Amino acid sequence: MKKQFLIMIGIVALCLSPREVAAEDAALASFQKEIILAKERYRDIVARSSALSLSLDAQASGSPSAREVVPARRDTVIPAPAKADSRSKHSGMIGKPTPLSDGEALYKVAVSDNKIVLKEAVDIGLANNLAVRAAEKKADAARSKLTEARRALFPTVQGVYERNGGKASASDTIPGGRIFRGKNYKINATQPLFYGGELVLTVKQAEASWKSSQAEYQKLKNDAVREIKTAYYGVVKAEYNAEYQEKLRFEVDALHKRLVEERREKLISEIDFLNAESQTAQVFFQTEAAKNDLLSARLLLNHAAGLASDRPFPVDLRLTFSKIDPNLDEVTARALEKNPDIRVKSLLLEAAGYGVRIFTAKKLPHFDLRGSYGMLGEVFKDTAALEGSGSLPPGADNADLDTEKEWFFGVQGSMPLGPNSVEYSRVKHVYGPTIISLHGSEDWSHKVTFNLFDKLAEITDEKSAEAAFLQARADYDKAKNDLVVQLRDSVYNLRKALIQIDLATAKVKYQEKQNAVSGYLLSMQETAPAGVIEGMIEQAQNRFSFIQAIADYHVAVADLNSAIGDADYFEDPA
Repeated sequence: MKKQFLIMIGIVALCLSPREVAAEDAALASFQKEIILAKERYRDIVARSSALSLSLDAQASGSPSAREVVPARRDTVIPAPAKADSRSKHSGMIGKPTPLSDGEALYKVAVSDNKIVLKEAVDIGLANNLAVRAAEKKADAARSKLTEARRALFPTVQGVYERNGGKASASDTIPGGRIFRGKNYKINATQPLFYGGELVLTVKQAEASWKSSQAEYQKLKNDAVREIKTAYYGVVKAEYNAEYQEKLRFEVDALHKRLVEERREKLISEIDFLNAESQTAQVFFQTEAAKNDLLSARLLLNHAAGLASDRPFPVDLRLTFSKIDPNLDEVTARALEKNPDIRVKSLLLEAAGYGVRIFTAKKLPHFDLRGSYGMLGEVFKDTAALEGSGSLPPGADNADLDTEKEWFFGVQGSMPLGPNSVEYSRVKHVYGPTIISLHGSEDWSHKVTFNLFDKLAEITDEKSAEAAFLQARADYDKAKNDLVVQLRDSVYNLRKALIQIDLATAKVKYQEKQNAVSGYLLSMQETAPAGVIEGMIEQAQNRFSFIQAIADYHVAVADLNSAIGDADYFEDPA
């Protein structure tokens, strides 16, 4: 009866005191801030101790490298001393410093205050992501392809300038023949007249491909942002877990030392002591596992940010969140319109459709308008003058080079007939004067050519284009279905994280009271020590569950934003 009475008094005292309940709620409300402040104080102490130790070592050894860099405070960094310019071993020239990349410059600025916030981590990761940069270059190349396709709609113009000469064949009157010289200059032009819509469809296909490459760039960028945020919050969770486990280990070690003394005095039974011993070993294992998890999380974050594994990456441990309740139908409609993956598949489907229509257009007649206009002339020259001998000065002409107009104008067309083709051309040509025709000449022609089996490759390419269109349609439908599933999972994960936050908060409140009761009973030797240690382990787990739920909430928001296609659609207060 005495034991039950004391237990009831303890429970009533713990549960019914208004002041204690209010104070406990206030403590829970400031729970997160106290953890952050404690962690910052701990880091300040470690940093100052390290700085002092390195300073003493530097004074003792005189080594300049020992004075380089440990921050004295969390918000202050001691700059490293400037190093002398290095000189090349071969040329003796002063070495020029290697320019920093964009990612490295952003990293140095972000780490200068010994704290890299989430936005800075995203900027660093995007600047160092080679896949994102390659996608940006591909989009530029696709833009050039579009310009090239548009160029085919306009005339092609060619300027020609030519100087010529030779020796006319010998005759009875001129046994040795005669030397002649000539020149011509002209402009050639070709203008597509009718291609059955092939050129226009090619432009539209190139435009769809360009937009698709832009959407692919945006997709890779969103995926990189999501990966960086997930890794960042993974480090935050691991930091808190390591802190909680270290604190738990400190408390359990203190309790374990007391139990060792009590066992030596035979105040507790052997089975209770061994049970408590196993719980202590479990705490030690959890502490070491938490440290390893932190190392792994930091490694993943460095890789996501494109940094070397040994680069320090101090994260911001502040965790805040504001509740959002997205409507699944509205989010789905928005994502189907803006999601980069859907846009990529949609534009690829559009481009594949243009590809099929291009081969349909190739079956129609094609006509080009061709023309040329210029001046041409040839004339005999004095042999002695050309050879620089005789009474005439070198280079003197004995006849003027009289150029006259030369031009041609015509239409050229082709028509496929299954695997064959027929070509037709009609041209009128006016020639300038030559040594054979001193006053020029003109002619006209109609020409029909039949090509046998020269279109077999186009028949095969047409079938390939149809297959590509069907595959693009299947990929588009699959992407839509996958997106709907992804959105549903993201919304449910977000709501689940909110529930877990409330659940973890309730568990922390309950377990704190339960641990207080267990501690009181242990002081009266009315409960087993293993039960007290188990309650302490459970409380550490509950606190970590609270942090994990908040981090999972932020990750769910990042996943939802990525699925929608806008990394900032739901604003992340972190």
